[in-house]
This record gives sequence, structure tokens and C-alpha cells, in this order.
Amino acid sequence: MKLYWTGTDSLMLIDTSKRGLRKRLYWALFRLFVRVVEFFIEGHFCETDHNRAHLIEFGMRKPIWIVQNVDVEHAEKYTRQPHEGFYVLYYRPKRQDQGFLDWLYGYDIFQKVKQYFLNREDIYFWEVDGTEDMRSVYPMVDFYLRPNRHDGFSRMRKECEIQGIPYYHSRTLPDYHEIIEKIDHEYLLYKSKLQAGQVGGSPTGVPTAGSGRNAL
Repeated sequence: MKLYWTGTDSLMLIDTSKRGLRKRLYWALFRLFVRVVEFFIEGHFCETDHNRAHLIEFGMRKPIWIVQNVDVEHAEKYTRQPHEGFYVLYYRPKRQDQGFLDWLYGYDIFQKVKQYFLNREDIYFWEVDGTEDMRSVYPMVDFYLRPNRHDGFSRMRKECEIQGIPYYHSRTLPDYHEIIEKIDHEYLLYKSKLQAGQVGGSPTGVPTAGSGRNAL
């Protein structure tokens, strides 16, 4: 038997500072449980080098293999839908421990990026929380932003690769300036295609901008 570690689980082995008191107690018991269980397993699976580093720092002694779960829900490439504007997708899961998740998923950086592009009237930021039908989302997305402070394998990033959507994905330390450069680069490509008549149009059902130019 082997244990499979996601990004957040391996982080919580060594750092619970971002969790509330009840969550910290949970993770303290979790760490104690893991130390006992390791005596009875063959080793560990994790997703990235920094996940592996967390396991080693925690004191795991059994072998650690890096693997990536490539099982995605949207493995089919969908037909692009014409739409007006340049849409930046951001994933913000909604759960009880929202403060920790917002820190983990770089929500403050996302807000800072939105503010930077505030004067670009045709750049829209589209927040999803995982409950949406992504079959209708992906065909209208021009860029995926995932400025995580800690992450393992990202299914949404993999799905964007399948859809041919450019992205920024940080697994440890998001770089604000690199994000701006990447979005600006893809936006200029979009503008050149728009001038060439290769993109554009707004079919029924395409989300329009709201206050602050959020797509939804």
C-alpha cells in the first residue's frame, strides 16, 4: 500500500499557520496518524518536487515517487466560440476555510492583476468555483490564470492544455510581473487576430461584463 499526497496535504504536514484553530487541531491529529501509518506502507506518491520536499522535511523514511494524475473530466477539445472581448479565467473554490483557500489560490494577486488591467475595456475576468459547466466555459476562454502559492497537479491546467488555452500556473511563488507580461502578450495576439478578422462576434449565451468587468 502507498499513500498518495496532493499539494495541500503535503503542505499541511509542515505548516498549519494559515488554518483556523479547529483546522489546526485536525491537521495535528492528521500528522500523528500519518507517522503511525508510515510503518505499515511501502512508500508515498506525490505530484511535484516541492511536495516531495515537504514529505522529506516532515521526516518520511519510506520511498517517495513523483507521479501525476492525468485523469481529467474534459478530455475532449471543444469548438471555440466567437465572442467579444478577451476573457481571463480564474478558479476560486468555495469552501468553509475560505481565507486559507484564497491565500493558497492567490486571490489577492488575482485582484491586483484585475486592477492593473482596469482600463482595458475589452479584458474581462471570469471567476469559476467548480460548479459551472466547463463545456460552455472553455470555448470562450482566452487565458487561464492560476497564481497559486502552493499547488500539485492542476486538472484545470491540463484541461486548458487540451483546449489550447494559454495559461499561467504557479506551484509555489506566483510572479506578479510575469503574469502581467503573459496576459499582455496573449492580449496583443488577440488584438492582432481581431484586426485580421479571425476572432470576434458575440453569439447568444456569451457572458457580458458586470461591475469591475467580471464576466459573471
